[in-house]
Amino acid sequence: MDRSEQLIADSLSKHAADAPSDDRLLAGVHTRLRRRRTGRTIGAVVIAAAAVATAITATHLELRTDPQIAQNPQTGWRWESFRTVQVQVPARWTQYVSGPAPCTFLGNSAVPTIGRLNGWPASKVYTCNTAVLPLARRQPYLWFNDVQAPGIKRYDGGWTEETRVVGGVKLSVLTKDDVLRRTILGSARPITNTDYYGCTARQPADGPTGKPTAQITAASICEYWNGSLIAGSEVQSDKALALADQLLNASTPRPAPQPASCQDEAREYVIHLRADNQSWPVHVPYTVCSINNWPGLDLIRSGPHQQIQGADLFDPVKPIPSLPR
Repeated sequence: MDRSEQLIADSLSKHAADAPSDDRLLAGVHTRLRRRRTGRTIGAVVIAAAAVATAITATHLELRTDPQIAQNPQTGWRWESFRTVQVQVPARWTQYVSGPAPCTFLGNSAVPTIGRLNGWPASKVYTCNTAVLPLARRQPYLWFNDVQAPGIKRYDGGWTEETRVVGGVKLSVLTKDDVLRRTILGSARPITNTDYYGCTARQPADGPTGKPTAQITAASICEYWNGSLIAGSEVQSDKALALADQLLNASTPRPAPQPASCQDEAREYVIHLRADNQSWPVHVPYTVCSINNWPGLDLIRSGPHQQIQGADLFDPVKPIPSLPR
């Protein structure tokens, strides 16, 4: 091995050990470059170093496990959360469904969809052997935790679906707009403490609820199933005050305990009532057996907490007009 080849090998070795932010390695590369007398050697070192840096950068962007704080969403957008990831979507994406993509959908194909593949109902009642819906039924979507492998798939009519893994959760976005798709996926952040709404990725332990000592101005709504975050949201001002009144009013009747047959789909809402820099958590259990029996459910079960099984299942095992959420 001649001296030029040895320098290249040394540069690659140092990049592998300390890349990509070691200032001393960068200085070392520049020192070696200044010592090179031939254009061939200089070009070889630069190309080799660039190749290593490019590979590292690409890997870093694909994994996206770096902790980052969720800032306020860009104008006209909002945050959506699921398990250990949060991502921004356009505010007009307001159709929520629970089931497999793309076979679970609603009748209004003009409204983009937020989908979540949850553990209910049992997967044996549906299947999905369709890669993409016909053009007449197709709608843009963001789907959490679906079965697509990471990568890019292109369909007819100019549609593209891209799937990435962020924070251990798969995100699939189907659109005709490449810039929009990349913007949505590029906004995704792992939830390392709490999401934008103040929800933890794992359900917090229940405990006594203290009485608020200030007027409630906002409420964060965190929905959990089997201990994992399903969705986060918030209500403000009068709605938050009304929700606090319903939850904390001791005279409001509570539903009786539910039979074991209801527990498979049991979920829990943790409502953080907020005033200034203070917070008071309230735990609200929920099952389809006790729908609308708990106080405040009309305010709690809205937005991402009102996912519905599509009235139309494109590829069901057997005809199912609707499934309980």
